[in-house]
Amino acid sequence: MPSCCQWMRKKALRRVFRIFILGTYDSNKPEELFEVDLMRYVENTGVFLAGIIYKTTPAFRTNLPLYTPITAKKDRTVIRTDDLNAPEIVSAIKRLKPDLLIYAGGRDILRTPLLNAARLGCIGGHYGHLPDIRGMGTVEWSIIEGVPPTVAIQRINAGIDTGDVLMQAPVPLMQDDTFTSIRERSYSMTKEMLATCAGRLMTGEIESKPQDKNLGRQYYRLHPAIQELAERKLSRLLQQHQKEQRSS
Repeated sequence: MPSCCQWMRKKALRRVFRIFILGTYDSNKPEELFEVDLMRYVENTGVFLAGIIYKTTPAFRTNLPLYTPITAKKDRTVIRTDDLNAPEIVSAIKRLKPDLLIYAGGRDILRTPLLNAARLGCIGGHYGHLPDIRGMGTVEWSIIEGVPPTVAIQRINAGIDTGDVLMQAPVPLMQDDTFTSIRERSYSMTKEMLATCAGRLMTGEIESKPQDKNLGRQYYRLHPAIQELAERKLSRLLQQHQKEQRSS
């Protein structure tokens, strides 16, 4: 059990480090972004959230300037961009001297200059056990391949889900689950795990595990026939779980 001094040291370390979140949010009020679930989870771990770098969708209309730091809630920095990889935004992030970036999720392909803009890189979540299940449609492919649905937190690199693994946890299954409900549960787990991982990285309590790129494979969108197969396999799996619960 850590001593009081060790606990105080860890708490102090968390408040020294500078963390910024990357994400897509259509908002004209930068201060409201700090009320988003991921931001609250991060702050609840005791980590100082120094700011948010956010992209707006093309259809969203706003007068907020691009690439320009705005002071928001409690002297924190918010910057709007139309592309997370834009050279202007990468330069702006570097000037902020972040220790860690957290990618909130989406379909952005984050390029090396952005990933290297923070001292400890950029972490993100993935709905699949690594290195077994990479790519797209990972919840369905997990069921098809007989791999338990999992949330993984990785240090993102230029590959497709090939970054060092920081945390992994199985997603609990419920009797009436669908692929939609499993993804929703994975979403909630991801936000909590990203926040926990950030806190542990700050205090050196977590080690990264490089993936063996010869293991696992990359998956792609499911053909409708493959989607039907996934639905049947999920139904059988849930029936099996129900029988096991009744017999226990």
